[in-house]
Amino acid sequence: MEFVEQKGKFVKHCPCTPEAVSCGYYNLNMHTGCPYECTYCILQTYLESKKPVFFTNLGDMRKELVHMAATQRFLRIGTGELSDSLALDHRSGYSHKILDIFRAFPQVIFEFKTKSANIDSLLSYPQVLPNVVISWSLNPQAIITNEEHHAPTLKERLQAMSRVWEQGYRVGIHFDPLIYIKDWKNHYNELIAAIAQTIPPQALAWWSIGALRFPYSLREHIFKFKDSRLFEGELIKGYDNKYRYYKPLRVEMFAHVIGQIHNRLSTLVPLYFCMEDEEVWRELLPNIEPREDAVNRYLYDSVIT
Repeated sequence: MEFVEQKGKFVKHCPCTPEAVSCGYYNLNMHTGCPYECTYCILQTYLESKKPVFFTNLGDMRKELVHMAATQRFLRIGTGELSDSLALDHRSGYSHKILDIFRAFPQVIFEFKTKSANIDSLLSYPQVLPNVVISWSLNPQAIITNEEHHAPTLKERLQAMSRVWEQGYRVGIHFDPLIYIKDWKNHYNELIAAIAQTIPPQALAWWSIGALRFPYSLREHIFKFKDSRLFEGELIKGYDNKYRYYKPLRVEMFAHVIGQIHNRLSTLVPLYFCMEDEEVWRELLPNIEPREDAVNRYLYDSVIT
């Protein structure tokens, strides 16, 4: 691990291709590098080194937040773009630093986004902040085994999720990427059933859904993993120059997953898409206007009303 000063901005608008509907999210880059080795992760080609780097000039970050909070309403900010939010928290203690900062910004929603079960340090913080959401990226265990190397099992993540909810935090879920494999419907049915048995619907702040997508440059990395199943579904070059499932298959997968969430949890779970166009939004989530400001406000209000 390395501790250095951040030379650029800490907070950046989450990158979204112009053809897709943005959710209005901001990424907070307090550290880079991830101990997990997911086959589909763009960090494998984006970062020059996987060595964990933590930024130390948090006073500068606070100044950015002061300015943003004063000039923008309905802010949703989170870590997890260039690293896993909690995987190394037992060594860095950065969850407490983040909570110390966002305790002073109760009108700003902060999200820890993780695949980790490393929550002991986080839960030792003396106060549960109502503007903080703890979110997990989840997939069926068959996909975790083949694609999410060195990451905790599904059982371990669900146990951590349960503990976080029992502590009083709202929970987020990210089905991103959904991955097509043989018998995918049954795999995702079982996953959603396991989630429903772990937490109640009212625990959920939001639930994102996005299909597998990656740039051509990632193919060489994926081919290193002989057991990878990423190519079981037909992939084509999409509108954002990334390889994706063709739209009818994406819509089929999204519709099935949404139906399972509605049937097993609640029709009131706040759902949204990641990197999908207006047509998909209007077909499958017709109650949400597919505009950045509307989606962001919808998700903000699911936590702070």
